[in-house]
Amino acid sequence: MNIASALLKQIIVQNDLDTWSNLKEHYLPGEFQPIFKILDKHIEQYQDLPQFEDLRYEVRDRKLQEKIFAIESIDVEVDAWLLLDYLKNEYAQVEILDQLDKYIDNTVAMATAEENIEQLQEIVLKVSEQVDVKPPAESMEKISLFEDDKELSRYLPLGLNSEYDSEIQFSPKDLVLVGGRRGSGKSVTCCNLAANVYESGRSAIYFTIEMDSRSILQRICSVATRVPLKRLRSKMLSSDEWNAVAGWWAGRFDGGHELLPEFEKTRDFEAFHDRLTRLQLHKDRQIDVIYDPALTLSKIQSELDKKVNQLDVGVVIVDYLNQVKRHNAPSRSGQYDWTEQIEVSKKMKLYAQEYETMFFAPYQTDASGEARFAKGILDAADAAYSLETWEQEDNCMTFNCTKMRSNVMKSFSSVIDWETLKIGPQSQINPKDKEDMSNSMKTGENVDDL
Repeated sequence: MNIASALLKQIIVQNDLDTWSNLKEHYLPGEFQPIFKILDKHIEQYQDLPQFEDLRYEVRDRKLQEKIFAIESIDVEVDAWLLLDYLKNEYAQVEILDQLDKYIDNTVAMATAEENIEQLQEIVLKVSEQVDVKPPAESMEKISLFEDDKELSRYLPLGLNSEYDSEIQFSPKDLVLVGGRRGSGKSVTCCNLAANVYESGRSAIYFTIEMDSRSILQRICSVATRVPLKRLRSKMLSSDEWNAVAGWWAGRFDGGHELLPEFEKTRDFEAFHDRLTRLQLHKDRQIDVIYDPALTLSKIQSELDKKVNQLDVGVVIVDYLNQVKRHNAPSRSGQYDWTEQIEVSKKMKLYAQEYETMFFAPYQTDASGEARFAKGILDAADAAYSLETWEQEDNCMTFNCTKMRSNVMKSFSSVIDWETLKIGPQSQINPKDKEDMSNSMKTGENVDDL
């Protein structure tokens, strides 16, 4: 029995629009795809599936008439959804084998182990995008009404404003986006979040596309130690600042603090660092920075597969969303392909659910504050903010909430130290609100009414 013929017979005879809605044209062998188009056109015109007598009237091509007659003539006893499942599995198997054959023929012998693994991840990603892979349904008997204490303990505040954190925290399955123009502080926000999560005793995995790993680590260290970034980069530090930096750096390694007395004697940070690298990084608490200017979804997945089960990951940061690619292949329509960006955003949300880890990613906005090129990237987000950065002398950064799925829409403004890049946790009145308050006082209005 031909599976494609049997499936189409069952769909037509049973007028099974539900199964039809899950059938994709490319699941079918090429000879059946013209029939798919005919059915699809009929549904679009009449909002219903045709019967075979309709097809005999509508189809004039002799070969197609013969194919439709052959479909009508077969006997089928298998349910349509079972046939669809078999057809989908068959398509996925053929497509995977085809992709593997192409890769083996072209590059596998000359590629490194890491390149081979990443390419395999990419093949899986490509095929999964072509096939509707549904997660296994949870048993209704086992679903609890409330989250247990362990689940609740994994909720995370942003750590950027203590007043805001007291009301709003995020689930380990949430996708949080923050938008801003170039130079608005998107990466500064990411570094603050990584430092806060690490300080709380959990790990942060940080994917960076534009800045290299050292630059990111320097910023995170500056935030964590309150040592001005400019002095940190130049190594022009006071004795107390050297101690703070060395203490933070040593904390990344098992037994690292035991080497601090030696550093305090010698003040030789390079030798101190060399001694630390002979130790192991903490196995369950790290700041893991991955620099990849050509970051793809498959690379993100590959890294998470290796690390999420080993580390207690509190947040995965992707800096930034607009430059992540679905595949190594060039984008369909240039650097900023809006369809690709929407797909990347949706995939990040799926990763957050799959790995049970909050995802945090900046995105670029245009002059009006909207998502650049693709407002649809916010559809998958559980929360989204747009950054408003004031003059440096104002020491203020505002996070305007533009979306909140499961809580109230609430914005906040925090103090920022531009020397150390530390955001919050204290609140700060932004210049616009200060002006409104000043005007209200002049006119005699009640400030609470604003």
